[in-house]
Amino acid sequence: MSIHVSLDVIALIAAIVGLGVAAQFLAAKYRVPSVLFLILAGVAIGPEGLGLITSGTFGDSLSTIVGVSVAIIVFEGTFHLEYRAIREASKAVDRMITIGAGIAFVGTALTVRLLLGASWDIAFLIGALLIATGPTVVAPILAVVPVREEVATTLEVEGIVNDVTAAVLAIVLFKAMTARDLAPRGYVWLFVQRLALGVLVGLVVAGVVWYLLTEVELPAEAAPQTARLLALAGAVIAFAAADSVFSEAGIVAAATAGFVLGNLDLPHQKGILRFKRDITSLVLSFVFITLAALLEFEELFALGITGLVVVTVLMVVIRPLAVFVSTAGAGFTTNERLFMSFVGPRGIIPASVATLFAVRLQTEAPPTDPAGANILLGTVFLAILVTVVIEAGFARRIAGILGVTMSGQ
Repeated sequence: MSIHVSLDVIALIAAIVGLGVAAQFLAAKYRVPSVLFLILAGVAIGPEGLGLITSGTFGDSLSTIVGVSVAIIVFEGTFHLEYRAIREASKAVDRMITIGAGIAFVGTALTVRLLLGASWDIAFLIGALLIATGPTVVAPILAVVPVREEVATTLEVEGIVNDVTAAVLAIVLFKAMTARDLAPRGYVWLFVQRLALGVLVGLVVAGVVWYLLTEVELPAEAAPQTARLLALAGAVIAFAAADSVFSEAGIVAAATAGFVLGNLDLPHQKGILRFKRDITSLVLSFVFITLAALLEFEELFALGITGLVVVTVLMVVIRPLAVFVSTAGAGFTTNERLFMSFVGPRGIIPASVATLFAVRLQTEAPPTDPAGANILLGTVFLAILVTVVIEAGFARRIAGILGVTMSGQ
């Protein structure tokens, strides 16, 4: 029996990998972000399609698999970020991850509260989760839409930083919902505590990897492969070490390690980056297909037209407001700011964390809140589905209409 189950899981993983590669191939051929095809593939093999994947397919290990996968994705995203580019775009970046994030957080929470009638707890939890645009969805868009470096860097940094801070903020808020004996000052401390631990662990791991690559002599024929494997190990170890203390600190550690290593003068750096991109493409395929397969349309339909109105407000009111306020006087053209307003898809972090919260609200959290769990999961997944399909699917066309693509590309 166990052998039969194992073979079924192996066949399923093989199918997911195959669909992921097919999605990457179609994305390259038609110059459309791969995320679009990955979500469609996931829905096709999930409960709403062929039923090959259900919520019980991977059991309790799914959250761990997703966590490690996101760590690898975030590590790769920060690894290729140059400090110089961030410094040049720092004015807009600083505002996007502070003022822009604040507008998204409060605006989303108010919208959910007023239109869906959710409790303030659930509304602010959804607001925190939907701050994150995320490198997992932004990077595939920028891969096929060549825009000015300052525009791309601002969107990438916003996605990476907000992915991390949104996850930590959401978990702190969730703790506030389920453990009301903390004072407000305690929530701030929880937030700072997790960020600080993640940064510290990331710095330590980056230092160890740097030392091994630069100070330990290796045979010339083995050095390139060893460098690639050490970088991959660094991402996973940074995540695991911080995650073992605070579950939400692991992504911070992976992001920190990636950024530090990417800005150091490492041997075989280009080879490491190419290897990480290949691994990330594979991991991205697995995570998006698997999570999309867990979508249940019943939860989406339960929100009705009001749910679509909420997502529309997020896309055409809150996102543009956040972008235009954050980029005022930062050297972007109006059309570039319009394009940045259009590119705000939500991705892996909101999906995985919302799923975890929904399960806890339904089964563990005192008091249980199944209605809130349904609003939480339905709103987050609807926002992901609509923003990815529309924004990833039409990003290149919108960029062309606005004239923000680099000439000759």
